Amino acid sequence: MKKNHIILTCKVALATLIFNFTLISCHKDKGSSGEKAVEVEETATINPGAQPTITIPANATVPPTKTGLNFSFNWENAQTMPVVPGQPTVPVPWSDQVVRNYDPGLRYDYKKSDGWELVYNSFSDTLRFPNRVFILYNKFRGVVRYYTYNSTPSNPSVDNYRSLINEVALHGPVSNLLNYADQLIVDVNIKSFTASMIEPWPITDKAWYISQFEMAYDSNLIKLEWPLTSFDWTLDFAQVMELSLNDKNPGNKMIALQKPGNSFITNRGVAIGSNMQAHVKSVSGLDELLGTFSVSTINNLKKTIFDSTAGNKLNATLVPQSGLADSKLDVPASIRINNSLVGYEGTHSMAPPGADNTRVLGLAPLFNEPMGIFYLSAPPVIQHTKADGPLPEQYTLDITSLKYIINPFIQNYVTVRNFRQEIVATATYETSSLTEARLYQGQQLKASAPLTILGVRVSFDVVPKNGSAPIKIIKTFKADLRNS
Repeated sequence: MKKNHIILTCKVALATLIFNFTLISCHKDKGSSGEKAVEVEETATINPGAQPTITIPANATVPPTKTGLNFSFNWENAQTMPVVPGQPTVPVPWSDQVVRNYDPGLRYDYKKSDGWELVYNSFSDTLRFPNRVFILYNKFRGVVRYYTYNSTPSNPSVDNYRSLINEVALHGPVSNLLNYADQLIVDVNIKSFTASMIEPWPITDKAWYISQFEMAYDSNLIKLEWPLTSFDWTLDFAQVMELSLNDKNPGNKMIALQKPGNSFITNRGVAIGSNMQAHVKSVSGLDELLGTFSVSTINNLKKTIFDSTAGNKLNATLVPQSGLADSKLDVPASIRINNSLVGYEGTHSMAPPGADNTRVLGLAPLFNEPMGIFYLSAPPVIQHTKADGPLPEQYTLDITSLKYIINPFIQNYVTVRNFRQEIVATATYETSSLTEARLYQGQQLKASAPLTILGVRVSFDVVPKNGSAPIKIIKTFKADLRNS
Protein backbone atom coordinates (compact mmCIF):
# COMPACT_ATOMS: atom_id res chain seq x y z
CA MET A 1 0.00 0.00 0.00
CA LYS A 2 1.35 3.40 -0.97
CA LYS A 3 0.65 6.49 1.08
CA ASN A 4 0.96 10.04 -0.20
CA HIS A 5 0.55 13.10 2.00
CA ILE A 6 -0.14 16.31 0.13
CA ILE A 7 -1.84 19.48 1.39
CA LEU A 8 -3.11 22.22 -0.91
CA THR A 9 -4.47 25.49 0.43
CA CYS A 10 -6.54 27.90 -1.62
CA LYS A 11 -8.66 30.79 -0.35
CA VAL A 12 -11.96 31.39 -2.08
CA ALA A 13 -14.07 34.22 -0.56
CA LEU A 14 -15.26 33.00 2.85
CA ALA A 15 -13.96 29.49 2.62
CA THR A 16 -10.46 28.19 3.00
CA LEU A 17 -10.16 24.95 1.12
CA ILE A 18 -7.79 22.42 2.57
CA PHE A 19 -7.64 19.14 0.73
CA ASN A 20 -6.03 16.29 2.60
CA PHE A 21 -4.72 13.77 0.13
CA THR A 22 -3.90 10.76 2.21
CA LEU A 23 -3.59 7.46 0.46
CA ILE A 24 -3.75 5.18 -2.48
CA SER A 25 -4.84 1.73 -1.34
CA CYS A 26 -5.92 -1.57 -2.80
CA HIS A 27 -8.60 -3.82 -1.35
CA LYS A 28 -9.65 -7.27 -2.37
CA ASP A 29 -12.93 -8.20 -0.73
CA LYS A 30 -14.64 -11.52 -0.63
CA GLY A 31 -17.92 -11.80 -2.45
CA SER A 32 -20.93 -13.68 -1.15
CA SER A 33 -21.55 -17.23 -2.22
CA GLY A 34 -21.39 -17.44 -6.02
CA GLU A 35 -20.00 -13.91 -6.33
CA LYS A 36 -16.47 -13.23 -7.49
CA ALA A 37 -14.34 -11.15 -5.15
CA VAL A 38 -13.81 -7.55 -6.22
CA GLU A 39 -10.48 -5.77 -6.10
CA VAL A 40 -10.61 -1.99 -5.72
CA GLU A 41 -7.90 0.64 -5.80
CA GLU A 42 -8.85 3.84 -3.97
CA THR A 43 -7.04 7.07 -4.80
CA ALA A 44 -7.74 9.95 -2.42
CA THR A 45 -6.84 12.62 -4.97
CA ILE A 46 -5.98 12.64 -8.64
CA ASN A 47 -5.60 16.30 -9.57
CA PRO A 48 -4.42 18.63 -6.79
CA GLY A 49 -4.93 21.64 -9.04
CA ALA A 50 -8.63 20.99 -9.64
CA GLN A 51 -10.98 23.03 -7.45
CA PRO A 52 -14.72 23.18 -6.86
CA THR A 53 -16.64 26.42 -7.34
CA ILE A 54 -17.83 28.16 -4.19
CA THR A 55 -20.44 30.88 -4.60
CA ILE A 56 -21.64 33.23 -1.88
CA PRO A 57 -24.72 35.16 -3.09
CA ALA A 58 -24.28 38.92 -2.82
CA ASN A 59 -27.61 39.71 -1.17
CA ALA A 60 -27.11 39.52 2.59
CA THR A 61 -29.87 41.88 3.68
CA VAL A 62 -32.21 40.30 6.23
CA PRO A 63 -35.78 40.29 4.82
CA PRO A 64 -38.41 42.17 6.84
CA THR A 65 -40.64 40.29 9.26
CA LYS A 66 -43.59 40.90 11.57
CA THR A 67 -43.11 39.76 15.16
CA GLY A 68 -46.27 40.96 16.91
CA LEU A 69 -47.63 37.60 18.11
CA ASN A 70 -44.23 36.21 19.06
CA PHE A 71 -43.14 36.59 22.66
CA SER A 72 -39.41 37.13 23.03
CA PHE A 73 -37.77 36.16 26.33
CA ASN A 74 -34.38 35.16 27.68
CA TRP A 75 -34.84 31.40 27.44
CA GLU A 76 -31.21 30.68 28.40
CA ASN A 77 -31.59 31.98 31.94
CA ALA A 78 -35.31 31.37 32.52
CA GLN A 79 -36.46 28.70 34.95
CA THR A 80 -40.03 28.64 33.61
CA MET A 81 -41.76 29.48 30.35
CA PRO A 82 -43.87 32.65 30.15
CA VAL A 83 -47.53 31.91 31.00
CA VAL A 84 -50.61 34.03 31.61
CA PRO A 85 -51.06 34.80 35.34
CA GLY A 86 -53.17 32.16 37.06
CA GLN A 87 -52.16 29.39 34.64
CA PRO A 88 -50.06 26.36 35.69
CA THR A 89 -46.32 26.87 35.76
CA VAL A 90 -44.38 25.34 32.85
CA PRO A 91 -40.69 24.66 33.59
CA VAL A 92 -38.24 25.13 30.70
CA PRO A 93 -37.60 22.00 28.56
CA TRP A 94 -34.22 21.20 30.17
CA SER A 95 -35.47 21.60 33.75
CA ASP A 96 -35.20 18.91 36.44
CA GLN A 97 -38.86 19.59 37.17
CA VAL A 98 -40.29 18.08 33.98
CA VAL A 99 -40.37 14.77 32.12
CA ARG A 100 -37.94 15.04 29.23
CA ASN A 101 -39.21 12.78 26.45
CA TYR A 102 -36.28 13.37 24.12
CA ASP A 103 -32.69 12.26 23.57
CA PRO A 104 -30.85 13.17 26.81
CA GLY A 105 -27.83 14.17 24.75
CA LEU A 106 -29.78 17.27 23.64
CA ARG A 107 -30.72 18.48 27.12
CA TYR A 108 -28.15 21.24 27.55
CA ASP A 109 -27.84 22.14 23.88
CA TYR A 110 -29.76 25.42 23.79
CA LYS A 111 -27.20 28.20 24.32
CA LYS A 112 -26.98 31.32 22.17
CA SER A 113 -23.19 30.98 22.20
CA ASP A 114 -23.61 27.62 20.44
CA GLY A 115 -25.63 29.21 17.64
CA TRP A 116 -29.23 28.98 18.85
CA GLU A 117 -31.69 31.75 18.00
CA LEU A 118 -35.33 32.12 19.01
CA VAL A 119 -37.51 31.88 15.88
CA TYR A 120 -41.08 31.33 17.12
CA ASN A 121 -42.55 31.45 20.62
CA SER A 122 -46.18 31.71 21.67
CA PHE A 123 -45.59 31.02 25.38
CA SER A 124 -46.70 34.40 26.67
CA ASP A 125 -47.58 36.12 29.95
CA THR A 126 -50.14 38.36 28.21
CA LEU A 127 -51.86 36.19 25.56
CA ARG A 128 -53.20 32.67 26.05
CA PHE A 129 -52.72 30.51 22.95
CA PRO A 130 -54.49 27.11 22.79
CA ASN A 131 -51.43 25.44 21.22
CA ARG A 132 -48.11 26.93 22.21
CA VAL A 133 -44.89 26.64 20.23
CA PHE A 134 -41.28 27.23 21.20
CA ILE A 135 -38.90 26.85 18.25
CA LEU A 136 -35.16 27.53 18.06
CA TYR A 137 -32.86 27.58 15.04
CA ASN A 138 -29.13 26.90 15.09
CA LYS A 139 -27.39 29.28 12.68
CA PHE A 140 -24.07 27.37 13.00
CA ARG A 141 -25.59 24.03 11.99
CA GLY A 142 -28.71 24.79 9.94
CA VAL A 143 -30.88 22.81 12.38
CA VAL A 144 -34.38 23.86 13.43
CA ARG A 145 -35.76 22.45 16.69
CA TYR A 146 -39.38 22.42 17.90
CA TYR A 147 -39.90 22.04 21.65
CA THR A 148 -43.44 21.01 22.50
CA TYR A 149 -45.04 20.61 25.94
CA ASN A 150 -47.89 18.26 26.76
CA SER A 151 -50.17 19.70 29.42
CA THR A 152 -53.03 17.23 28.81
CA PRO A 153 -53.65 14.81 31.70
CA SER A 154 -52.95 11.12 31.01
CA ASN A 155 -55.82 9.02 29.66
CA PRO A 156 -55.76 5.18 29.93
CA SER A 157 -57.56 4.89 26.58
CA VAL A 158 -54.46 6.09 24.74
CA ASP A 159 -51.78 4.31 26.77
CA ASN A 160 -50.87 2.16 23.74
CA TYR A 161 -50.05 5.22 21.64
CA ARG A 162 -46.38 5.27 22.51
CA SER A 163 -44.75 6.78 19.42
CA LEU A 164 -44.59 10.40 18.33
CA ILE A 165 -44.84 11.29 14.65
CA ASN A 166 -43.33 14.66 13.85
CA GLU A 167 -43.61 15.96 10.33
CA VAL A 168 -42.63 19.15 8.55
CA ALA A 169 -44.01 20.21 5.19
CA LEU A 170 -43.32 23.07 2.83
CA HIS A 171 -46.10 24.67 0.80
CA GLY A 172 -45.63 27.03 -2.11
CA PRO A 173 -42.98 27.24 -4.84
CA VAL A 174 -40.62 24.28 -5.32
CA SER A 175 -37.70 24.46 -2.89
CA ASN A 176 -34.79 22.31 -1.76
CA LEU A 177 -35.21 23.49 1.86
CA LEU A 178 -36.31 20.05 3.16
CA ASN A 179 -33.92 17.92 1.07
CA TYR A 180 -31.48 17.32 3.93
CA ALA A 181 -34.30 16.66 6.36
CA ASP A 182 -35.90 14.07 4.07
CA GLN A 183 -33.19 12.42 1.96
CA LEU A 184 -30.23 10.26 2.99
CA ILE A 185 -28.43 10.65 -0.36
CA VAL A 186 -29.51 14.03 -1.70
CA ASP A 187 -30.76 14.29 -5.27
CA VAL A 188 -30.63 17.95 -6.30
CA ASN A 189 -33.13 17.19 -9.08
CA ILE A 190 -35.78 16.11 -6.55
CA LYS A 191 -37.35 18.64 -4.18
CA SER A 192 -38.73 17.18 -0.97
CA PHE A 193 -41.99 18.69 0.24
CA THR A 194 -42.22 16.66 3.46
CA ALA A 195 -39.94 15.14 6.08
CA SER A 196 -41.56 12.69 8.49
CA MET A 197 -40.12 10.91 11.52
CA ILE A 198 -41.51 8.48 14.11
CA GLU A 199 -39.93 8.19 17.55
CA PRO A 200 -40.85 5.87 20.45
CA TRP A 201 -42.00 8.46 22.99
CA PRO A 202 -45.29 7.88 24.86
CA ILE A 203 -47.99 10.37 25.71
CA THR A 204 -46.94 11.74 29.10
CA ASP A 205 -48.50 14.50 31.16
CA LYS A 206 -46.20 17.48 31.83
CA ALA A 207 -43.56 16.23 29.40
CA TRP A 208 -41.43 18.06 26.85
CA TYR A 209 -40.71 16.62 23.40
CA ILE A 210 -38.21 17.65 20.72
CA SER A 211 -38.70 17.53 16.97
CA GLN A 212 -35.58 18.42 15.00
CA PHE A 213 -34.65 18.64 11.31
CA GLU A 214 -31.73 20.05 9.32
CA MET A 215 -32.53 22.55 6.59
CA ALA A 216 -30.79 22.96 3.21
CA TYR A 217 -29.96 26.48 2.09
CA ASP A 218 -32.21 27.80 -0.69
CA SER A 219 -30.98 31.05 -2.23
CA ASN A 220 -34.38 31.62 -3.87
CA LEU A 221 -36.34 31.76 -0.62
CA ILE A 222 -35.30 35.35 -0.01
CA LYS A 223 -37.26 36.35 -3.15
CA LEU A 224 -40.56 34.96 -1.79
CA GLU A 225 -43.14 36.27 0.63
CA TRP A 226 -45.92 34.91 2.82
CA PRO A 227 -48.50 33.53 2.01
CA LEU A 228 -46.90 32.23 -1.18
CA THR A 229 -44.79 29.93 0.97
CA SER A 230 -45.47 28.39 4.40
CA PHE A 231 -43.76 26.00 6.77
CA ASP A 232 -46.07 23.48 8.47
CA TRP A 233 -45.32 21.30 11.50
CA THR A 234 -47.60 18.44 12.58
CA LEU A 235 -47.34 16.26 15.71
CA ASP A 236 -49.42 13.12 16.33
CA PHE A 237 -49.11 10.05 18.55
CA ALA A 238 -49.29 6.59 16.97
CA GLN A 239 -49.58 2.97 18.01
CA VAL A 240 -46.90 0.80 16.42
CA MET A 241 -48.31 -2.61 15.48
CA GLU A 242 -45.20 -4.18 13.90
CA LEU A 243 -41.53 -3.19 13.95
CA SER A 244 -38.28 -4.87 12.96
CA LEU A 245 -34.81 -3.40 12.51
CA ASN A 246 -32.19 -5.38 10.61
CA ASP A 247 -34.51 -8.42 11.01
CA LYS A 248 -34.46 -7.99 14.79
CA ASN A 249 -37.01 -6.87 17.36
CA PRO A 250 -35.63 -3.60 18.77
CA GLY A 251 -37.39 -4.09 22.11
CA ASN A 252 -37.49 -0.87 24.10
CA LYS A 253 -34.71 0.89 22.20
CA MET A 254 -35.31 4.59 21.55
CA ILE A 255 -34.78 4.68 17.78
CA ALA A 256 -36.28 7.29 15.45
CA LEU A 257 -37.09 6.18 11.89
CA GLN A 258 -37.48 7.99 8.57
CA LYS A 259 -38.05 7.05 4.94
CA PRO A 260 -37.42 9.54 2.12
CA GLY A 261 -40.64 10.76 0.55
CA ASN A 262 -42.78 9.02 3.17
CA SER A 263 -45.40 10.52 5.46
CA PHE A 264 -46.12 8.41 8.53
CA ILE A 265 -49.27 10.46 9.05
CA THR A 266 -50.59 9.51 5.60
CA ASN A 267 -49.30 5.93 5.31
CA ARG A 268 -51.05 4.17 8.16
CA GLY A 269 -52.17 0.56 8.46
CA VAL A 270 -49.64 -0.70 5.88
CA ALA A 271 -46.11 -2.02 6.29
CA ILE A 272 -43.47 0.56 5.42
CA GLY A 273 -40.03 -0.80 4.61
CA SER A 274 -36.98 -0.52 2.33
CA ASN A 275 -34.79 2.57 2.14
CA MET A 276 -35.33 3.33 5.84
CA GLN A 277 -33.04 5.37 8.04
CA ALA A 278 -32.47 5.63 11.77
CA HIS A 279 -32.20 9.27 12.83
CA VAL A 280 -29.65 9.66 15.62
CA LYS A 281 -29.18 13.01 17.37
CA SER A 282 -26.29 12.45 19.79
CA VAL A 283 -23.23 10.27 20.32
CA SER A 284 -24.96 8.56 23.25
CA GLY A 285 -27.97 7.97 20.99
CA LEU A 286 -25.84 5.61 18.88
CA ASP A 287 -25.93 3.14 21.77
CA GLU A 288 -29.64 2.67 21.12
CA LEU A 289 -28.63 0.90 17.88
CA LEU A 290 -26.68 -1.81 19.73
CA GLY A 291 -28.40 -5.06 18.89
CA THR A 292 -29.58 -3.65 15.59
CA PHE A 293 -25.94 -3.29 14.55
CA SER A 294 -22.84 -5.02 15.93
CA VAL A 295 -20.64 -3.54 18.63
CA SER A 296 -17.85 -3.03 16.09
CA THR A 297 -20.21 -1.10 13.77
CA ILE A 298 -21.32 1.19 16.60
CA ASN A 299 -17.73 1.71 17.76
CA ASN A 300 -16.71 2.62 14.20
CA LEU A 301 -19.55 5.14 13.93
CA LYS A 302 -18.42 6.74 17.19
CA LYS A 303 -14.75 6.72 16.23
CA THR A 304 -15.34 8.49 12.95
CA ILE A 305 -17.20 11.30 14.75
CA PHE A 306 -13.96 12.30 16.42
CA ASP A 307 -11.41 11.71 13.64
CA SER A 308 -11.03 13.32 10.22
CA THR A 309 -12.83 10.57 8.29
CA ALA A 310 -16.53 10.12 7.67
CA GLY A 311 -16.59 6.31 7.92
CA ASN A 312 -20.02 4.99 6.95
CA LYS A 313 -21.81 8.26 7.62
CA LEU A 314 -23.46 9.68 4.52
CA ASN A 315 -25.57 12.45 6.05
CA ALA A 316 -24.54 14.00 9.36
CA THR A 317 -23.95 17.23 11.25
CA LEU A 318 -21.48 16.59 14.07
CA VAL A 319 -20.34 18.61 17.09
CA PRO A 320 -17.77 16.23 18.61
CA GLN A 321 -16.85 18.43 21.58
CA SER A 322 -20.51 18.55 22.64
CA GLY A 323 -21.34 14.88 21.97
CA LEU A 324 -23.82 15.82 19.24
CA ALA A 325 -24.15 13.65 16.14
CA ASP A 326 -27.28 14.49 14.15
CA SER A 327 -27.08 11.64 11.62
CA LYS A 328 -29.15 9.54 9.28
CA LEU A 329 -28.03 5.90 9.20
CA ASP A 330 -29.25 3.40 6.65
CA VAL A 331 -31.02 0.46 8.33
CA PRO A 332 -33.15 -2.40 6.95
CA ALA A 333 -36.46 -1.87 8.72
CA SER A 334 -40.17 -2.47 8.53
CA ILE A 335 -42.87 -0.69 10.49
CA ARG A 336 -46.66 -0.70 10.53
CA ILE A 337 -48.72 1.70 12.60
CA ASN A 338 -52.37 1.65 13.57
CA ASN A 339 -54.83 3.41 11.27
CA SER A 340 -55.90 5.73 14.06
CA LEU A 341 -53.78 8.53 15.49
CA VAL A 342 -54.09 10.63 18.60
CA GLY A 343 -53.96 14.23 17.49
CA TYR A 344 -51.65 16.28 19.66
CA GLU A 345 -51.41 19.89 18.60
CA GLY A 346 -52.61 19.58 15.04
CA THR A 347 -50.74 21.44 12.33
CA HIS A 348 -48.95 24.71 12.97
CA SER A 349 -48.57 26.75 9.79
CA MET A 350 -45.79 29.31 10.01
CA ALA A 351 -43.89 31.61 7.72
CA PRO A 352 -40.41 30.21 7.01
CA PRO A 353 -37.42 32.35 8.00
CA GLY A 354 -35.71 34.01 5.05
CA ALA A 355 -38.74 35.30 3.14
CA ASP A 356 -40.54 38.64 3.25
CA ASN A 357 -42.81 38.02 6.22
CA THR A 358 -44.34 41.47 6.77
CA ARG A 359 -47.84 40.31 5.74
CA VAL A 360 -48.00 37.26 7.99
CA LEU A 361 -51.20 36.51 9.87
CA GLY A 362 -50.13 34.63 12.99
CA LEU A 363 -46.57 33.78 13.95
CA ALA A 364 -43.80 35.30 11.87
CA PRO A 365 -40.17 34.45 12.63
CA LEU A 366 -38.28 36.59 15.13
CA PHE A 367 -35.03 35.47 13.47
CA ASN A 368 -35.55 35.97 9.75
CA GLU A 369 -32.25 35.03 8.12
CA PRO A 370 -32.55 32.20 5.56
CA MET A 371 -32.02 28.75 7.10
CA GLY A 372 -29.38 26.25 6.03
CA ILE A 373 -25.61 26.36 5.62
CA PHE A 374 -25.09 25.34 1.98
CA TYR A 375 -26.34 23.43 -1.05
CA LEU A 376 -25.04 22.27 -4.42
CA SER A 377 -26.43 23.94 -7.52
CA ALA A 378 -26.01 20.84 -9.73
CA PRO A 379 -25.26 17.12 -9.38
CA PRO A 380 -21.53 16.38 -9.18
CA VAL A 381 -20.13 14.52 -12.19
CA ILE A 382 -18.36 11.14 -12.12
CA GLN A 383 -16.71 9.87 -15.32
CA HIS A 384 -16.90 6.09 -15.80
CA THR A 385 -14.40 4.64 -18.25
CA LYS A 386 -13.21 1.17 -19.29
CA ALA A 387 -9.53 0.29 -19.37
CA ASP A 388 -7.39 -2.73 -20.07
CA GLY A 389 -5.84 -4.71 -17.25
CA PRO A 390 -7.01 -6.23 -13.96
CA LEU A 391 -8.93 -3.08 -12.89
CA PRO A 392 -10.97 -2.15 -15.97
CA GLU A 393 -13.82 -0.28 -14.20
CA GLN A 394 -12.58 3.24 -13.52
CA TYR A 395 -14.58 6.00 -11.82
CA THR A 396 -13.14 9.53 -11.67
CA LEU A 397 -14.68 12.50 -9.86
CA ASP A 398 -14.76 15.76 -11.82
CA ILE A 399 -13.85 18.13 -9.00
CA THR A 400 -14.73 21.18 -11.09
CA SER A 401 -18.34 19.96 -11.37
CA LEU A 402 -18.89 20.61 -7.66
CA LYS A 403 -20.66 23.94 -7.27
CA TYR A 404 -21.26 24.95 -3.65
CA ILE A 405 -23.69 27.72 -2.73
CA ILE A 406 -22.97 29.08 0.76
CA ASN A 407 -25.55 30.96 2.81
CA PRO A 408 -24.11 34.53 2.77
CA PHE A 409 -25.41 35.34 6.25
CA ILE A 410 -23.26 32.76 8.01
CA GLN A 411 -20.00 34.56 7.16
CA ASN A 412 -20.91 37.04 9.94
CA TYR A 413 -20.35 34.40 12.62
CA VAL A 414 -18.54 31.34 11.21
CA THR A 415 -15.67 30.36 8.93
CA VAL A 416 -16.15 27.43 6.57
CA ARG A 417 -13.01 25.44 5.73
CA ASN A 418 -11.42 22.03 5.05
CA PHE A 419 -13.64 21.14 2.11
CA ARG A 420 -13.36 17.55 0.99
CA GLN A 421 -15.15 15.60 -1.75
CA GLU A 422 -14.97 11.95 -2.71
CA ILE A 423 -16.80 9.20 -4.56
CA VAL A 424 -18.54 6.69 -2.28
CA ALA A 425 -19.33 3.23 -3.66
CA THR A 426 -19.98 -0.38 -2.67
CA ALA A 427 -19.51 -3.74 -4.34
CA THR A 428 -22.65 -4.98 -6.06
CA TYR A 429 -22.95 -7.96 -3.68
CA GLU A 430 -22.62 -5.90 -0.50
CA THR A 431 -24.97 -6.05 2.49
CA SER A 432 -28.29 -4.26 2.20
CA SER A 433 -27.29 -1.96 5.07
CA LEU A 434 -24.99 0.86 4.02
CA THR A 435 -24.18 1.41 7.70
CA GLU A 436 -22.44 -2.00 7.79
CA ALA A 437 -21.21 -2.20 4.21
CA ARG A 438 -17.61 -1.87 3.07
CA LEU A 439 -17.57 1.59 1.50
CA TYR A 440 -14.98 2.46 -1.15
CA GLN A 441 -14.04 6.13 -1.25
CA GLY A 442 -11.70 8.42 -3.12
CA GLN A 443 -11.58 10.84 -6.01
CA GLN A 444 -10.79 7.88 -8.25
CA LEU A 445 -11.80 4.24 -7.88
CA LYS A 446 -10.47 1.44 -10.08
CA ALA A 447 -12.19 -1.93 -9.74
CA SER A 448 -12.05 -5.42 -11.17
CA ALA A 449 -15.87 -5.40 -11.51
CA PRO A 450 -18.56 -2.72 -11.74
CA LEU A 451 -19.27 -0.89 -8.48
CA THR A 452 -22.53 0.51 -7.13
CA ILE A 453 -21.95 4.27 -7.00
CA LEU A 454 -23.78 5.78 -4.03
CA GLY A 455 -22.81 9.35 -4.84
CA VAL A 456 -20.30 12.04 -4.00
CA ARG A 457 -19.74 12.74 -0.34
CA VAL A 458 -18.77 16.28 0.61
CA SER A 459 -17.67 17.44 4.03
CA PHE A 460 -16.31 20.59 5.63
CA ASP A 461 -15.81 22.26 9.00
CA VAL A 462 -17.86 25.15 10.31
CA VAL A 463 -15.84 27.10 12.87
CA PRO A 464 -17.75 29.68 14.95
CA LYS A 465 -15.92 32.98 15.32
CA ASN A 466 -16.97 33.23 18.99
CA GLY A 467 -14.85 30.22 19.95
CA SER A 468 -17.76 27.81 20.27
CA ALA A 469 -17.27 24.13 19.39
CA PRO A 470 -16.53 23.45 15.68
CA ILE A 471 -19.08 21.58 13.55
CA LYS A 472 -18.43 19.01 10.84
CA ILE A 473 -21.04 18.76 8.09
CA ILE A 474 -21.22 15.64 5.91
CA LYS A 475 -23.61 15.25 2.98
CA THR A 476 -23.74 12.77 0.10
CA PHE A 477 -25.20 13.83 -3.24
CA LYS A 478 -26.44 11.64 -6.06
CA ALA A 479 -23.98 11.95 -8.93
CA ASP A 480 -24.33 12.40 -12.66
CA LEU A 481 -22.58 9.18 -13.74
CA ARG A 482 -21.29 9.57 -17.28
CA ASN A 483 -20.14 6.50 -19.19
CA SER A 484 -17.49 6.93 -21.87
